[in-house]
Amino acid sequence: MVPLLNLYSFFYFGLCLVSGIAFVYFMSRKEDLTPTFRGLLIPLICLFFWSVAWSICNSFVAPWTAYIFVFLKNPFILILGVASSNLAFGFQENSFPRWKKWSLRIHIALATAAILANGTGFFYREIHFDPKMEFYVPDQNSPSTIVQLSILSIAGVLCLILGNTITVLTAKFLRFHGSQKRNTGGFLLAILGILSLAFADILVDLNYFSKPTFLFLLTNLTIIIMTILVLVSLNQETIPSTVGFKIMTFNLTVLYLILSIVANFLFNRFRIDFQNEMSREKHSVKTQLELGTTFPFVYLSDLVIDMQSQSFRINKINFTKENINQIQNRPNSFESFTVESFSNDPKGIYWISEFYAKNHHFLIAIPYIEYRNVVHQTVVWLIVTLLFSLFTIFMLYPVLHKTSIVYPLTRLLAGIRKMHSGDLFVTVKVSSRDEIGELSNSFNEMISIVRDARLQLEQKIEERTESLNQTILELRETQEQLLQAERMSTLGKIAASVAHEINNPLAAIKGSIQFIKDGQSNVPNPDKTENFLLAERFIAEFKNQKRSEVTSRFKRKKELIAFFKSKSIPDPISLADTCFDFKIETIPAEYQELFDTEEGRTIFQSQLNDFVIGFHLGIIETAVERASKIVFALKHHSYSGPRESQKLLSLKEGIDSVLSMYSTSWKQNIEIEWKVSGDPVVLGYTDELVQVWTNLIYNSIQACPKEGGKIRIFLKEEPTEALVTIEDNGKGIPEDILPRIFEPFFTTKELGMGTGLGLSIVQKIIQNHNGSIQVESQPGKTLFSIHIPLAKS
Repeated sequence: MVPLLNLYSFFYFGLCLVSGIAFVYFMSRKEDLTPTFRGLLIPLICLFFWSVAWSICNSFVAPWTAYIFVFLKNPFILILGVASSNLAFGFQENSFPRWKKWSLRIHIALATAAILANGTGFFYREIHFDPKMEFYVPDQNSPSTIVQLSILSIAGVLCLILGNTITVLTAKFLRFHGSQKRNTGGFLLAILGILSLAFADILVDLNYFSKPTFLFLLTNLTIIIMTILVLVSLNQETIPSTVGFKIMTFNLTVLYLILSIVANFLFNRFRIDFQNEMSREKHSVKTQLELGTTFPFVYLSDLVIDMQSQSFRINKINFTKENINQIQNRPNSFESFTVESFSNDPKGIYWISEFYAKNHHFLIAIPYIEYRNVVHQTVVWLIVTLLFSLFTIFMLYPVLHKTSIVYPLTRLLAGIRKMHSGDLFVTVKVSSRDEIGELSNSFNEMISIVRDARLQLEQKIEERTESLNQTILELRETQEQLLQAERMSTLGKIAASVAHEINNPLAAIKGSIQFIKDGQSNVPNPDKTENFLLAERFIAEFKNQKRSEVTSRFKRKKELIAFFKSKSIPDPISLADTCFDFKIETIPAEYQELFDTEEGRTIFQSQLNDFVIGFHLGIIETAVERASKIVFALKHHSYSGPRESQKLLSLKEGIDSVLSMYSTSWKQNIEIEWKVSGDPVVLGYTDELVQVWTNLIYNSIQACPKEGGKIRIFLKEEPTEALVTIEDNGKGIPEDILPRIFEPFFTTKELGMGTGLGLSIVQKIIQNHNGSIQVESQPGKTLFSIHIPLAKS
């Protein structure tokens, strides 16, 4: 069957298009929708099928469209109402759960009952062509009250459902504020529109309202309501959408609404023109009949009947006289043409009008199908125009919307996201001077302000951090000073105790030395024989004698051993070693007679043993004195108490004493170069200055390499002060620790090899003598310079 479109076909085709696009879009974003708002999909699909049912009914002139009208259109409008009511409870937020639960149950029960009642009543109504709706429908009027109630059931139940929906939205509208209130108001307005249409449908069914007017309101208000619902839904925070889709939806809706209004005017104009054309046809036939023409010439008419004589002047459809009798009882229509059906066949639908000519009553019939053919062409043109416009919009979308709106907004959104991720140097390109351009400019200004504020904040944080670090360093230094003070206090207590404990054994050792010396001096000596005097003179002669060269020393020792063997001396090798230790390398001829007799040999060995014992007793005594002075210096450094008075001192003598005292105990293979310029005299403490030279020289010896070590000590008298320099060729002191070498307890030596007090004591002693000490160091050279004021200054 070939479709014959009318004006309403265009309306509902456009509605199918809008609702279908919205449904496909939301289905593609279904996973992003909230569970409550997924209920929007049901109203959309119901609206789509409801529009399809209306399109089918208006696009075909056939009795079967009545079944579509009752069994497809009516159920889907009720399902649409129930789904919209359920959606209203979850709009913006889930509210009234108990109310929602019972409302859904009651709505489903009422809708089911209405569908069953309407479907049952359908079979008690006749199907005929409705001239106002222009398609086949079941009879909308019935003398039976039950059948009439079944007709009103769909619209009545829909009104009840929508009334409950409006109540829910009104309650939400009163509770919400701001954008939620505005969106709820839009939804409420749409539901009010649907309720108005449902109420108007009741009035139409009760013949209180014109069907053409109702259809006009139905078509135009439906698309407006659909637009409101879609746009309100897209503006929800829980609905994912894009600006482009909103613009396209709005453009499509506006385009369809404009074309609908244009189509209404075109349709009304076309009906008027067609009515005028049929009136001209009627006037032409009337004129010809009045002029005596038996069979008038016609353009549109298929039937011209003389109702009085029941004769046919024009009969193109094989109309019979029995048919004339059937139409004689119909209401007369002399002013205009009305659509009437002569049979259930669509070809039996005609535009009919009546007139008088020569006192005869005539009836003229023009086929309705011809009218629908012309309307069909117009509607097809409108649909093609709609589709072409949509295609044009989609093609121009990149130019009209993407370039001017979507792309600038996308750039702005990308800039905001970069700023959110921490990039404060992002800028948004400004491509227009409209509101979006102003917004982009404002964003660029804002990001500049934020960037400057962040830089200032970072600078302040850096300054505060630096100040805090400085404060922490000061606190650490203070803590170290307090710890140092505590250490020194503890050291003072330990030194006082240790000094007492060490001095006791030192005094005992010193007393024993003196006892041994006194014992030697108190031994009764017989009359000194010639051999005794000779041996005494021989040993005394070699005390200050210099050692021979190393190359000849071994030869002389062999000669000395051979000499002792020749004199039958027991253990000549041991005696020769002892003689060499005390610089006796040869036996001069004048002393050889001493070894000719047993008495002489015994006297020599006895005198040599006494000399050796005295020498070692002197070393022990010197060491005891040195230990006592070191203990005293340690106690003095840690405890400032009364001490002996200062006296005039020779720095040369002090350094000489240190070099001679420790010459045998220091490292071998180290050359010490000792030079003096003048003999400066200072006012100070002998023991403390000796401790200074001891520590500095000992540190230099430890720093020197094992092979090729060299130490230079230089003493110089200047006009107002004495200068002492001690230089070694060791590996040097690293630059990072050079400023800390005078700190107490700071040492770079291995654990147990140093206490870190040596240089600290040295510095304190020099400062107590009003002097100063400096150090210079690099790999291969470390130089300590000590300046002490002269006594005369």
